Amino acid sequence: MRRPPISGRPSTRAMAEPPAAAFAGMLRQLRTNAGLTQEELAYRAGISPRSVSDLERGVTQTTRTDTARRLAGALNLTGPDRAEFEATARGRGPASAAGATRTLPRDIASFTNREPELRQLAGAAAGMTGPAGVAGVHAIGGMAGVGKTAFAVHAAHKLARQFPDGQIFLPLHGHTPGLRPVDPLDALASLLQISGVAAQQIPPGLQERIALWRDHLASKRLLLLLDDAIGHEQVRPLLPGTAGSLVLVTSRRHLTALEDTANIGLDTLTPDHAAALLIRLAGRPGLEPGDAAVDEITRLCGYLPLAVAMLAAQLHHHPAWTAADLVADLAEARDRLELMEAESLSVTAAFDLSYRDLSAGQKQLFRRLGLHPGVDIDAYAAAALDDADLAGARRGLAGLYDQYLLGEPAHGRYRLHDLIRQHARALAAADPPAECAAATGRLLDYYLHTAQVVSQQLGRPAPGGAAAMAAGPPAHVPALRSREQAVSWMEAERVNLHAAAGYAALHEFPRHATAIPAAMHSFLHSRGYWDQALVLDRAAAETARRDGDQLAEACALTHLGGIQYLTDDYPAATA
Repeated sequence: MRRPPISGRPSTRAMAEPPAAAFAGMLRQLRTNAGLTQEELAYRAGISPRSVSDLERGVTQTTRTDTARRLAGALNLTGPDRAEFEATARGRGPASAAGATRTLPRDIASFTNREPELRQLAGAAAGMTGPAGVAGVHAIGGMAGVGKTAFAVHAAHKLARQFPDGQIFLPLHGHTPGLRPVDPLDALASLLQISGVAAQQIPPGLQERIALWRDHLASKRLLLLLDDAIGHEQVRPLLPGTAGSLVLVTSRRHLTALEDTANIGLDTLTPDHAAALLIRLAGRPGLEPGDAAVDEITRLCGYLPLAVAMLAAQLHHHPAWTAADLVADLAEARDRLELMEAESLSVTAAFDLSYRDLSAGQKQLFRRLGLHPGVDIDAYAAAALDDADLAGARRGLAGLYDQYLLGEPAHGRYRLHDLIRQHARALAAADPPAECAAATGRLLDYYLHTAQVVSQQLGRPAPGGAAAMAAGPPAHVPALRSREQAVSWMEAERVNLHAAAGYAALHEFPRHATAIPAAMHSFLHSRGYWDQALVLDRAAAETARRDGDQLAEACALTHLGGIQYLTDDYPAATA
């Protein structure tokens, strides 16, 4: 319920931070950080929900000693944090903002690596980089499960001493199941109460709260961690208005519209650091760096910290399992994601939260990207796969990139992380089979048609009829007007074309399985990719023989004979 407006600006004395107000904000923030409702905290502490509500609203000024201890225990507070909490609850705690605003979650002992990113933040804190008079803002982004919150909390603990006026952690619940993202109006109320502003002094309007918050922070050095932001509109009202404070924002989106923001994109771990994380969390004797099973587990996790942590937990809690047993289970699983879970947490659930935020069109494109047999995709291939116009395909890919569901290893080329690809495929499996078959058929037609255009540009048409079997021209194809453009396209798509031919051979697309290798032959021959040509031509000959296509078989065998001659006389080239 909103408070009635007050007349005039609060006086300096009215804005003082009495212990009762400081405790109300402290209790509310600690409960929120713990992920508890008022009812859940009351149940754990053995007190009534009304008592918790009254304390958080400042209706009850102080608590009895045993109540303070019960609340501290229910919030899992220990050491100095517990002592400060109990003292403030009894009305004896420090009344300073610093005392009321140390609300960071505990650091994680198993935190691994991220040294370059930590150095970037340390440098920013030391020099408070950015235009004069502007608070330093760092947006920490990355795909689900990459460890954004863990990194931000770890960094905040390391930097805490440089911000003596407080360190505030505020969850914005951009992707919390069952909760709506926090409205900036409510977020500002929490921040003001945590900082010691009495509840009755908080105005009802958004602009008034923004002004009060910025005035309250003037001349202070505060570290503010805004966790799991849904977008720039949620964050902008919460930013301090003057220099001296540092703001860390974690989000599953690229916050490109947030002005004067330094971006820190977290990638998956390196193989060595992923192995170190697995070994540390598993706590199993005999697991050492360089162990083949450890390396394979982390590889199958895509070096994603969340996935590594969940499989490490399984090894830790199942003493009868060996790392080799887990590798075998992962290798045999039809869906590796099903094995990556612990209690109520799972990698699939983390990915689902990102998928949930997509528009209907983005969801369809994401599912269809799971059907793509290759390693990356551009807008032309995406347009064919999704049966969309080129501009729509570009917008769709950019939207998925914006949500950290796609990487962009090169300009205009996008790639799914291995585990996200599996998630997309699992979602696509629920779509009508005819729609999936039509989508892959359009993609194969696009690849075949464009590969044949390149073959013609190179001026070496393949013998026989296989290469001349033109696929129906797609609605959108790149302009390949020169030999250089043709070679560049084939080089960029070489691995995808190989994967497309292999997919076609296994999924009842025999024409594509024979014609794509035929269209690639002159390029592979001229560029020295002889080993790849051997693999493709052999597969094409087998498919054509199985399908009874004598022309295609003759074409593949002719190509195969020429390549075998070259590889007999010259060192084999690698694909």
